[in-house]
Amino acid sequence: MSHPFRVDLDPCVPVRVRAGLTADEADELAGLVPGATDGATAVVGLRSLLAAAHLLADLDVPEPPVEAMWRRVLAAITLRIGGLDTPHGETWLDTREDLLEHGRFDPDPIAGYFDPAPERWRLYDGPRPFLQDPRLADEGGDVASPGRLVMTRASGANALWTDPTPQDVPVDARDALAWLLAWLGYGPSGTAGTRRRGGRSSHITKAGPHRAVISYFPHHPDNLFTTLVLSVPAPSAWPTNHGSDQAPWESSELPDPMSVQPPAGPASLLAGRAAHAVLLNGDDTGQTVGCRITWATTTDLPPATDPYVIERDTGGPMRASRSRAVWRDLDALLLHQRPGDKNTLRRPTVFDHLAELDPDLLAHLGIRALGWDQERRDVDRAWYSATTPPVLRHLAETDPDTAAAIATAHRSAETWTGHLRRALAWAWRDANPLRHKDEQHGFVDQSTARYWERAESEFWTAITAPGTPPAFHALAVDCFDTSARALKSTARGRRAAAQARAQLTRPPRQTDGARHPAA
Repeated sequence: MSHPFRVDLDPCVPVRVRAGLTADEADELAGLVPGATDGATAVVGLRSLLAAAHLLADLDVPEPPVEAMWRRVLAAITLRIGGLDTPHGETWLDTREDLLEHGRFDPDPIAGYFDPAPERWRLYDGPRPFLQDPRLADEGGDVASPGRLVMTRASGANALWTDPTPQDVPVDARDALAWLLAWLGYGPSGTAGTRRRGGRSSHITKAGPHRAVISYFPHHPDNLFTTLVLSVPAPSAWPTNHGSDQAPWESSELPDPMSVQPPAGPASLLAGRAAHAVLLNGDDTGQTVGCRITWATTTDLPPATDPYVIERDTGGPMRASRSRAVWRDLDALLLHQRPGDKNTLRRPTVFDHLAELDPDLLAHLGIRALGWDQERRDVDRAWYSATTPPVLRHLAETDPDTAAAIATAHRSAETWTGHLRRALAWAWRDANPLRHKDEQHGFVDQSTARYWERAESEFWTAITAPGTPPAFHALAVDCFDTSARALKSTARGRRAAAQARAQLTRPPRQTDGARHPAA
């Protein structure tokens, strides 16, 4: 029998304790999370996390995709223990207000949620291991090495990404749980283990529901309890399909992989969508010594609107890009919709009912962005995270003027990078008519990256200092001058740079968004 690791009791989620606890709060923390100290990090089970959420500042998960999955799981649990699973809009808003005013989760609902089915919180073995499919013991074919679970280890013919650990080295329970979550949310399409079920034998999987997209969550910088409550989407964002709305650990039945059903409500939306099925093999020490990873659906997942993503008119949710700073989509998060040249962007539905919050609370709230730059198939580039300053007070419903000004500042920044790219391309082409176009693209991209890195400080300066116009025009010219030095070694290059610079300093007047203040 393998180690009875339980995610509700055993340490598995890294968190950061609030700084500046009172003496009474420190005593309470010592009882809930023994050994945890003011401002330090700790690793806790789900029960302790929820019981002490008002004493914790935030999650402290090192891998952004794992953090994004934990935030979804915790939102699904908060939905239940906070009484936020009522479908009636006004009642729901009142319940949320009462819960925030109370300031903590009560112990009785926590115990009432975890106690009835302890076997569903076990990581290994038993009839219902947490977020796993025990049928794979019979249907899932050969057991893969434990390193197959760890997405950062080299696997098969894939190149090494970040982790040089050999495939056969066991994975401890806490890390195995983290990568289990990552597979369910971000697993690739393509080849996996063979599964035989219902007369079908296949090793082909679909992409995970969150693969290659960026997720956005409301975020309080110093109160995990508040962050969790506000991460529960309001009833207007819930799907209304037929069926039972349950998270996987709540259901008495395993899902039918031959006929995957769309989410029927918030719990199944937040935690019940997966294209991969996983089963872990553990040993007596709590180490994962093998795993099965295969398909959980024979078709694409039924469509559903994820409450934490920016939706586009076409092309699905906004994709994660390691080269795109979060602030460039801030207007799409504050405005209900942001029109675009090719796509209208619709903000994450979890933000739709934050304007009803007390203004003093809203003034503290920022946005936590978590992304993994990936291809739909088995190509992983880089993950990233970002936390904005407290910008949610500028939601269009509460501060339309600033929300509009932020949108104007963003358009200005995009306009000037367009002018910069064209000027650089003209200069390069005129100075180097016989050189390969790939060199031109590298030259332009390097300068554009420099522009966006510096434009962020201009943007935030304009937002925090109302009346200060962002100097995107001057910044574009400065970035051009820096890059153009490489062209000026010949008379032809100097002439090309001068002509392109003249165009950059005199763009069409109607595109001059830099004259509009950002706040």
